[in-house]
Amino acid sequence: MHRLIFALALAPALFTTAAFAQTAPADAEKQLWCGSAFVAAFSSPPPGVPSDQLALAQQYIDQGNGMINDAGQKYLNAGFTEEQLTKLKTDLTAEVTKVVSGDGAGAKYTFEDCQSLMPNPPSGVPTANPSSEEAPADASSSSAAQ
Repeated sequence: MHRLIFALALAPALFTTAAFAQTAPADAEKQLWCGSAFVAAFSSPPPGVPSDQLALAQQYIDQGNGMINDAGQKYLNAGFTEEQLTKLKTDLTAEVTKVVSGDGAGAKYTFEDCQSLMPNPPSGVPTANPSSEEAPADASSSSAAQ
């Protein structure tokens, strides 16, 4: 009987220690970063983007959200709590939004690295100016994304 009481008293301590010792699987970390980047990059298109480009952007958003959900489950399976995961997502969204809204400096992964994680990569990449494959050289002719 004393052994049972001791075991029951010790169990919460073991679970608490395990919760502080968890680490995220590397693939989940990359998947969460990339999914967050896709959602942040394609969620606020500039005005005047054609509907076909918006539909393409929506594919990146949808798959980015799927990547976030899959990665989140991997974090939970690794012992993270919902609260820890929510904080991680919030912090990561702020970090990733700065990267994708700027010149890409500080990006942990390339666009191609992230796109390779998608289960169904879209056939193209949305652009604000569909007649050009490159970024517009004259930013004054469009309201560039900020």
